[in-house]
Amino acid sequence: MTRKLPPDLIVDPLTPTAKHGVVEIKDPPEAAMNLTAHAAEVSGLRLLDAADRARKRD
Repeated sequence: MTRKLPPDLIVDPLTPTAKHGVVEIKDPPEAAMNLTAHAAEVSGLRLLDAADRARKRD
């Protein structure tokens, strides 16, 4: 039996950037997101890194 995946499944991690004390993410959808486990894990790490850089640039 094959599991049906959501049609809007995000497989690529988000790409946040740090700008003037703010973390900006340009590529998420407007509504709730469905990410693969890998995309969620990498996105989380990238968000933590961007938050650290944003604090240092504030």
